[in-house]
Amino acid sequence: MPKVLIISYYTPPIGMSGVMRITKLAKYLKKFGWQPSILTTKQIAYYHYDYELLNDLREIPIYRSENLDFARLLYLIKIPQKLINHGTGKISLFSNFFFFPDAKVFWIRFAYKLGCKIVSNFKPDVILASAPPFSSLIVARWLKEKFQIPFIADFRDPWPTGTFPPPKSYQKKLRELRNMITNNADAVTVVNRMTALQIDFPNAYIIENGYDPDDFKLPAYDFSKFSIVYTGNISNYINELCLTAEAVASLPDIKIFLAGKSSAKDLAKLAQYGNVEYLGMLPHSKTVSLMKGASLLLYISKPNQIVGIKLYEYFGAQKPILGVCNKCNEAMRLIEYHNVGISVGCRKDEIRNAILQLKDNLTSFQPKDIDRYNRINQAALLCSLMNRIIGK
Repeated sequence: MPKVLIISYYTPPIGMSGVMRITKLAKYLKKFGWQPSILTTKQIAYYHYDYELLNDLREIPIYRSENLDFARLLYLIKIPQKLINHGTGKISLFSNFFFFPDAKVFWIRFAYKLGCKIVSNFKPDVILASAPPFSSLIVARWLKEKFQIPFIADFRDPWPTGTFPPPKSYQKKLRELRNMITNNADAVTVVNRMTALQIDFPNAYIIENGYDPDDFKLPAYDFSKFSIVYTGNISNYINELCLTAEAVASLPDIKIFLAGKSSAKDLAKLAQYGNVEYLGMLPHSKTVSLMKGASLLLYISKPNQIVGIKLYEYFGAQKPILGVCNKCNEAMRLIEYHNVGISVGCRKDEIRNAILQLKDNLTSFQPKDIDRYNRINQAALLCSLMNRIIGK
């Protein structure tokens, strides 16, 4: 059985959208004849942990290297979780502007040293590294150079800072690094066509984000009334969420349920409407249960983000979707193409009318062609690519 070493800074028990792609792909690789192992960092200070996600990787060797980046140091000094929840994410993002290629640069040497040992013992046929951070790509590039092992560079976002571009003074150097990595990789994979264009590599293989069908075998949450469910970061979308709550404030038979990262300030804003219930930060399994039980799923796009991973998980729930977004044409296109709901701009009257339309016609939305986002099928695509690389 051929082997693949996966290098990913973000790995369970960290609970964030960025861990899902590698976690779910790795879970299904063995089904198609590949044995994965994972190289990642030792535990870091982070605002949310989801230890249930480790169940997906229970049969996969995970190697955790030492690390001296900001998040690791905070963990080592045992900073209180409350302080982590209220700002380390912003500090970490801000520190990307001071370290090259990103805030995880102090992980590279440790990861490379452990990676050399793993390669010597595990003897992988392919190395797959996922970014951001770009630091993981550098580790993989060094291992390829030392051991002459094919290397796949996977881009979830075009920059090490995610969907938000770094300062212009940094962009030229980052583009040069990115081009060096893509030109030396044996293959480049991306989450969508736009990301391929953003990294100046139009011939990249597209392996989209998706949903794990195993997750949706869980029972649905039992809501007592027509329920609009939103799962994800709340603080980043507080204006859109307040607008949605205001749009249906006069409709007593509709209630909005939220699960995700928030703050007391955000919750105080939402409390004024009386039709919003905050369920907290939940494990992924419980958010899936909410999605399955919802009458309607609310999707809001990040600025500069083409499509968020949450939309693909909403597809897996097979419930009607309301997309509320300005300038998120790709998300709107997918919602329309797959016949899963309605997309509107950030205007109260449009939101209200769309919700009423969906409420009256729930059975008219029959999803089509969403199996392409099934993580099993996506793992098959990755294995097919790796087979071609090794000439199998």
